[in-house]
Amino acid sequence: MIYYIKSQLQRSLTDKYFRIFIIGILVAVLLANLAMTAFRDIIYGMNDGTFAYNLIMFAKGFFWLPYYATIFIADEVIGPEYPDPRIRDKSTIGLTRRHIFFGKFLTEVLVLLICAVFATVAFLVITPIFQVHDGTINASVIIDFAEAVFLAMPLFIAGVSIGNMFCFSILPRKKAIFAFFFFVVAVPRAIMLLATDGIRFIPAVMIRNLLLTPQFQELQFYATRNVPKIIISSIVYVVISCLYGAYSFDKKEF
Repeated sequence: MIYYIKSQLQRSLTDKYFRIFIIGILVAVLLANLAMTAFRDIIYGMNDGTFAYNLIMFAKGFFWLPYYATIFIADEVIGPEYPDPRIRDKSTIGLTRRHIFFGKFLTEVLVLLICAVFATVAFLVITPIFQVHDGTINASVIIDFAEAVFLAMPLFIAGVSIGNMFCFSILPRKKAIFAFFFFVVAVPRAIMLLATDGIRFIPAVMIRNLLLTPQFQELQFYATRNVPKIIISSIVYVVISCLYGAYSFDKKEF
């Protein structure tokens, strides 16, 4: 299994689509800083809310964006065989379908960790360069952001697990990606809308507490963070998605 994970990780990290993913992270960081700079220099000026530490603080409230991108990590690691257990090579000798499934998932988690570290470092390096003149970024701001990233990792892993489930359960690839965005993006957003104070549809209010997406917004402020809820809900989603994905892949006819 270790050799299989190592071979899958090496293939994923050297693939051109992974490089595109990394470039996309850099572009997102640059655009965020350019937007803040333009807003401050052209519209609002050096007033409250336009300092660099605000950009870092607000960024924590948008962690749901990389959460939505976890499907592409799953898709990248699964690779062109997508997913066909009949394809055998040196790395799959002695592995069952379930070994392949969990080997892919563990590889996806490693790729996720690499992307998360890269994105965090890039954001904390590029932002001070763009916002160097306001002098509001200090050690406490950086530590708080890094802590938020760390706390968000269980949610990101759950997203990868859900994406992995769809990729192994639904063929072809386009349908799997569509299903992910429908059930992970569209449906939760609709429920969150129905649960707002203006509508307050009671079933939606109850279901909202079971969703992962709202928890990213709670990471922005220390007082709203619910670490036990993040860990427990993420574990539940990971276990359910892994069990269903492995079962579906094991029983599927190719």
